[in-house]
Amino acid sequence: MDLTPSERQTLTEQTFAALFDSELVTDLRRMGQRDLGAGFEAAADDASADARGAVWQTLCDLGALRLTPELTPGSGLADQVVLARHIGGALYQSPWADTATVVDIAAATGRTDIVARLADGEAAAVAVRAEAVDEPDRPGPVDVTTEPGRARAVRRFVAFAPDVRWLLLAGTGTGGETTLLLVPADHEGISWHRHDDMGRGDFYQVDFDGVPLADAVDLGGPDAGAVWAGALLRSRIRHAAYLLGMAGAALEETSGYMRTRRQFGRSLASQQAPAFRMADAATEREATRLLVEEAAWLADTDRDARLAALEALACAAELARRVATDAVQLHGAVGMTEEHDAQLFYRRAAVDSLLLGRPTELRRLAAPLIVARACA
Repeated sequence: MDLTPSERQTLTEQTFAALFDSELVTDLRRMGQRDLGAGFEAAADDASADARGAVWQTLCDLGALRLTPELTPGSGLADQVVLARHIGGALYQSPWADTATVVDIAAATGRTDIVARLADGEAAAVAVRAEAVDEPDRPGPVDVTTEPGRARAVRRFVAFAPDVRWLLLAGTGTGGETTLLLVPADHEGISWHRHDDMGRGDFYQVDFDGVPLADAVDLGGPDAGAVWAGALLRSRIRHAAYLLGMAGAALEETSGYMRTRRQFGRSLASQQAPAFRMADAATEREATRLLVEEAAWLADTDRDARLAALEALACAAELARRVATDAVQLHGAVGMTEEHDAQLFYRRAAVDSLLLGRPTELRRLAAPLIVARACA
């Protein structure tokens, strides 16, 4: 049955609505988080690990990684944006975003076998940063000269490294060429330890210590640079949708709390200054939603979506940080307690808003595109 894009997005919304039901969101938001200072080897307890595995498999069974034209004709990035908003609203930490990026790369290089395995639940993580301050547009170095036929690299802030089946090592060779190597995460040449971060997430430093190239799947080839750029563009649109969902959920929670919190004899929501802050944020959320959906439409229709993707991510990241800050302030002291979600939105926004580009980097990339558009 052929569906219009609007009908398909509605179907996607209905498919995943039950998984991200409001009754489950509280558990999803804290699933797998670690306490600050828990240490490099901190791992989730068995019950948490089992629950995360069950949710991940359910997500895959519902088709979260089949929202591509290669696997589901007519679907595309617009459908993934719908799912990403759900994931952001639930603050659900999972390998979905990285796995979707690897699906894009495998599809672009004709590796339908890899696409099918990932779609069935073989999670992947993307390893791109050699240093914490690196940007994904410039993958860290990969050394294949010290020991020819082997890859050596260090990657930081790799999500869910112990939990995935594959690691995508994105790197830059000595000649400036881009390398995309898909490596089994349990390879004996790979080791990891966990980072502590204020979002209490699952990020790791991963050491690729002389991994034989024969044990890796080359997903790049001579066009690796273009393949990586295309996959990163789509990743940024999905991440913008994730941050938009996060901001929307924080806004709804704060607005609900303001209707019950009373100051000076009346609800906080009825007082002009805080009510205007929420109205301003709601307006910005709607504008950002349109930006994200336009970027997804441009990408799905093979138009130039580079500037739209950068604009969508920059606006969504700023919105998520601002709304999360407002959430803590408007909740008052209770918003800073462990029992309340306001501080959790703030922590996650601080980390997640920077994952695919800091504000200065996004502006640097957007500037020449804006000039080119103005001169066209």
